[in-house]
This record gives sequence, structure tokens and C-alpha cells, in this order.
Amino acid sequence: MRFQRNSDAEAVKDAIGMEENRSICVVNEFKDLGFIDLRRENGSVSWRSRPPMVEMSIEPCYPKLALHEGQLFISKNDCISVYCGSDWVLTSRLRKTFGGSICDFSIGGDRLFTLHSKENVFDIWEAPPSHIV
Repeated sequence: MRFQRNSDAEAVKDAIGMEENRSICVVNEFKDLGFIDLRRENGSVSWRSRPPMVEMSIEPCYPKLALHEGQLFISKNDCISVYCGSDWVLTSRLRKTFGGSICDFSIGGDRLFTLHSKENVFDIWEAPPSHIV
């Protein structure tokens, strides 16, 4: 499959396969989310609604995507947004006030690790422990 690009505004910077949905989730340099339905042969992207004003960062970090336990994670500037459900509804946002933009992140177990644009700055977020009833 080849992705058909209509303009520079659709330059994809990261992509992940989403087997359960038979789709590919993409993100462009403007941090717009898009989805490619693998059941269709045209390879076109269905972009989510774009904000009226796009805040550009001068830092060299592009948005990143990850899929973990049915949740979609996307880095945007200095925060991580978490989406879930069949319509990918925003459910939470994680942000630190120092360190600059998030250049990379990964998820391991119940922890989210972020690497920021400022040298030697990273964060670790832990999921709250489950309550045993």
C-alpha cells in the first residue's frame, strides 16, 4: 500500500499499525491525527479536525505515536495526549513545565518514559496501583 499525499500539510512524521481496527494511525508535523483504513485500496488519510491555529515549535521534535492496551498515545510539544474508545476520544493529558518539547517516549509495563529536547531531561509517569477488592 502506498499513502497518497495531497499536500505538504499531510507530510507524515510517524505511523503505527492498529491491527484491531485494520487501520494505520499517522501524525503529521503539525500534530494532526489521521487514520488510513486498510480495508480500502485508495490509501487516503481521514484526518481528524484540525485546530484553527497551529502552534509551531522551534524545537526539532516531531510528534510520536504509540498504541498500548487499547489506548493511543501522541506526543505534542511538551505533553502526551491519551485517546481511547472506538472514536479515539481524548481522555487525559500529561504535561511537565520544564524540559522543553518531548522528542521521544516509550511505554513499558505501567510506566511512560519521556525524553525532552533539553539535554538530560526525562520524565517517568507511573499508572496508579489498582485497588484490590
